[in-house]
Amino acid sequence: MKKIDDLKAGDHIRVAGHDTRGWDVTREGYLVAEPKRVKTQWNLKKVDAVRLHVDQDPAAGPTRQNFVTILPDTEVEELGA
Repeated sequence: MKKIDDLKAGDHIRVAGHDTRGWDVTREGYLVAEPKRVKTQWNLKKVDAVRLHVDQDPAAGPTRQNFVTILPDTEVEELGA
């Protein structure tokens, strides 16, 4: 498991969080952008959170289709290369 502050683009990870609609999602793949701190709505409250862009293609760019929002204390599962 890795903490958010230890993540870097290129890491192979699995993470569970929320998508753009607030639905629970699990994303598995490569972190294609550095983690971004954001303010978001979580369970009807405004909170500090972290947005991760995770894609099966390590060369992909960050998009709305590959992001997951998590709380800052969430640990991320690191996968083998």
